[in-house]
Amino acid sequence: MADTATPLLPREAFAQAKAKLSDLMDQAVHDHRMQVIDRHRGKEQAVLVSVDDLGMLLEGFEFHPRVSVSDGEFVVRLPELNLIAGGASYEDALGELVELAEQQAQNFLGRLDYYMQTDRRGQLGWLLKLALTAPDQRRSLLSPPPPVSEARTPQTA
Repeated sequence: MADTATPLLPREAFAQAKAKLSDLMDQAVHDHRMQVIDRHRGKEQAVLVSVDDLGMLLEGFEFHPRVSVSDGEFVVRLPELNLIAGGASYEDALGELVELAEQQAQNFLGRLDYYMQTDRRGQLGWLLKLALTAPDQRRSLLSPPPPVSEARTPQTA
């Protein structure tokens, strides 16, 4: 029986995609239209998608950092990436956490083929979200609410 299923995403052969890359890019960015590009009769495929649309797809990948204070040292754990950072202040610990997360994203995305064959492949969504976040916004992306000891309580009369 022949496959009569309608493709859910538009497809373009690689040779034709090269010739009209500008148009395909406009469709992805301005019309929010994902496009499958294939070559070698579909044996190799990639998806063209805008960075903004990919960012929206990654919205569900939320970081849930945990903060604790022990013996005057602040510790911030990031379970999604299995990272832990510490410092004399909350800001120091958070700064170290951002550095560690950026290093992990750079290593992982730089060796994607390797990491996709390990049990760490599940971190890809979080690492993509981090990589697509502007560097000056990464701190707030990984910043949990302040520890209870730093939270302000309402004043009573």
